[in-house]
Amino acid sequence: ASPDFTPRNPFDHIKPALDRVLLASAAEKKPAPLAAAPPGTLSPQAIFQIGMLSGAVAGIIVDIVLYPLDTIKTRIQAASAATPITPKILSGVYKGIIPAAAASAPAAAVFFGTYDYLKRALAPVAGMLDGEKSFIAPETVLHMAAAAGADFTSSFVRAPFEMVKQRLQVAGGGKTAGMVLGEIVKKDGVGALWKGYGSLALRELPFDLIQFPLYEFFKKRLRKAREAKGQEQAMWEVMVCGSAAGAIASAITTPLDVVKTRIMVQSEGVAYKGVADGLRRILAEEGPKALFKGVVPRVMWISLGGAIFFGSYEATKKQVMPLFQKAEDEANA
Repeated sequence: ASPDFTPRNPFDHIKPALDRVLLASAAEKKPAPLAAAPPGTLSPQAIFQIGMLSGAVAGIIVDIVLYPLDTIKTRIQAASAATPITPKILSGVYKGIIPAAAASAPAAAVFFGTYDYLKRALAPVAGMLDGEKSFIAPETVLHMAAAAGADFTSSFVRAPFEMVKQRLQVAGGGKTAGMVLGEIVKKDGVGALWKGYGSLALRELPFDLIQFPLYEFFKKRLRKAREAKGQEQAMWEVMVCGSAAGAIASAITTPLDVVKTRIMVQSEGVAYKGVADGLRRILAEEGPKALFKGVVPRVMWISLGGAIFFGSYEATKKQVMPLFQKAEDEANA
């Protein structure tokens, strides 16, 4: 029999390959079912909510316990260098506690919700940094970036409360938070409630950039020492880490705190045109010691506050995380 010379369609040779490509493409376009998070892994939303809840609880506790020290510190800083300190400074140390407590929950909630969320979100970026070539350790960069984002967010929430609180702390007797709030809005408008936002955020930013990396560093070192012995980190160690980090950060940033206080309590005209102007004028008119007025009660307040705050925060997280984890595991089952 003679060979079959029937011409064949060239497309026959490539059709099987094209079919495979088209099938693969169709499979890629088909929406895949959402994969459940692995057991033991919390979603970013849960991390944010846990941070908010834990931060709110810790913020209320620390403000109620340590508010008197904050009042004394504010009164010392608000006075000029020529004003003598008298026993009267100890009277009514809980004035302004209502706006302070009202601010603590939302401000601390927003801060720690944002902080924990950014720590999780930015972790891959920090992992790409070369620790040996970086001037600052990648983990430190991560904690500083998370603290900065949390600071700008929470300071916006805190500024109006800080304004009312500090006006109450230096005001004469008989005034309530509502009266002070009404006076500010009537005289200067609603926007005046955020008059100290820039100085507040600027004061908190350097503080947070120092405190949180230090806290995370101290906590990690102590945790590793415990893990080497097969033990869990003790809550008192967390409190010591928070206290030490807060004391160091508060001492370094006291000049910014002095300027922030002066800007917020000034009522006639504009004494200081901003943080830089405040620093320059206080230094020129009252000397360098004036920039560290109130440093002792500030360090005492924040170091004690750091111990109570971070202890309360971590204790609350430890209690609520299993509840969130159980809820997510059941939802993904």
